[in-house]
Amino acid sequence: MTLVLSILVCASLLPAWTAAGTVYTRWGSKMCSSSGATVYSGYVAGSWYTHTGSGANYLCLTPNPVASNVTKPYYVASLYGAEYEVTTRAENDQDAVCAVCFVKTRSVNIMIPGTNKCPTGWSSEYTGLLMSGYDGHAGSTEFICVDSKLEGRNSSSANNNGRLLYLVAGYCGSLPCPPYLNNYILQCVFCSK
Repeated sequence: MTLVLSILVCASLLPAWTAAGTVYTRWGSKMCSSSGATVYSGYVAGSWYTHTGSGANYLCLTPNPVASNVTKPYYVASLYGAEYEVTTRAENDQDAVCAVCFVKTRSVNIMIPGTNKCPTGWSSEYTGLLMSGYDGHAGSTEFICVDSKLEGRNSSSANNNGRLLYLVAGYCGSLPCPPYLNNYILQCVFCSK
């Protein structure tokens, strides 16, 4: 009862715009779709690609960080910018960008891997390419849907590594072929309703 009451009290303190709508991250783009408002545009980041510890998820970092006054302890988790590892495209080694988006007219969102089409009744926020870390690296990552434009930070094509983004290919076996095609790059779509 106390937990429910606490949640209700906290929810009543939220700004009015949080009552309806959905928030999502658009990886690989500085802007949101025309149906969404850009909360902020930032930089894709994560742990170093060969580290076995630290976070496995990608983050969309704000372009306006505020430094803390906390004394750095001896052991910390490390955070690095991310870059595209797509040697067949001009965006190779560019630092990846992102945007956090708010869509007031919809209340749920979902990323669907393996297609570029939303189910009937859902709206497409963006289509992209499924990306993740490389199989041979020590650190695990999540799979994310990166806008097919693979937008990068201006003047950022130096090979600095950090968190790396690779295209994802599907392989037949436990993955049924058909309908999937062996060793093909997978698309994705981000849908809202």
